Amino acid sequence: MEFSIELQKEMQRAFRMCRDVVRQFPPPFAESGVHYLNRFDPEHGNSSTNYICCLLPYWLRVAAKASIETCREIAEANIFGMLHFHLQDALIDQVSQKDRTSVILSQLFHAEMNVRYAALFPSASHFRQALLSCTSQWASGLAAEQRNDSFFERPQDLADRSAPLLLCPLVLFAEDPFLQKQAIHDVGEVLITLQMADDWADYKQDLQDGSYNCLVSLYRKEYAQDPKISVFPSDIDQAVYAKGMLSRYAQFSTERQLRLQQAQPYFPDLLDFHKALAGDLAKIAEQIEREKQKLALGGLHYWLMDQ
Repeated sequence: MEFSIELQKEMQRAFRMCRDVVRQFPPPFAESGVHYLNRFDPEHGNSSTNYICCLLPYWLRVAAKASIETCREIAEANIFGMLHFHLQDALIDQVSQKDRTSVILSQLFHAEMNVRYAALFPSASHFRQALLSCTSQWASGLAAEQRNDSFFERPQDLADRSAPLLLCPLVLFAEDPFLQKQAIHDVGEVLITLQMADDWADYKQDLQDGSYNCLVSLYRKEYAQDPKISVFPSDIDQAVYAKGMLSRYAQFSTERQLRLQQAQPYFPDLLDFHKALAGDLAKIAEQIEREKQKLALGGLHYWLMDQ
């Protein structure tokens, strides 16, 4: 998805400001922190950056009637929050490794996020309630990986993994309960599709790590496979490239896009981002099917030539 020059500049500014803050961390965490931050900065060539973390306040700005200064504070807070929870996720996925540097960096990032959001909420009690609620949702989303099949049983669990991002609409619409509720819903829907896109890209690694994966969940559902039975990357490859499973997977995000469009579009930029995510999944699925047809036609051609 392409962004306006204005948004690109805001994103560059946010990462630059955050980098300046991280450079003030005590050694050796300043160097490690900058290195980790750069992994997510689009200017450093990272194509997998979750742009929503940085750009969400700008997408909601018009509806919220928020100042550019407020959006910038939120963008910086969201970047620190993203860094913090990515580190937490990595530690949870690798419980056998005790990475002291990662734990300390995580806390420093988290503190920077909290300081910024605390200054924006109407009161300390409002911030406390919002932070506790979002953190609780995040913990619940992670715990759900071991409890149920989130993709089919409770998709909200997928969004809950990124619940700290909801601090953004909570503070932007603190004085407008209706738009606050609508924004939380729409952001949640986008986060579900974002998780689907990540799981398509990461299914091999997730199978290796034993992590929950939406695409693997669909495979188990379609083939009525007991969760106790191991799934291998070759099984998913066969289902995707030979049996069209990615097309059926992409349909879930396409249907979500239609539901979002049919509702009142309060946040068109946010919906455009979702449309791009859903469209990418659909395009990849279509490309796979076109390649299959070419191979099939090629085989028929060679068979006719031999007759």
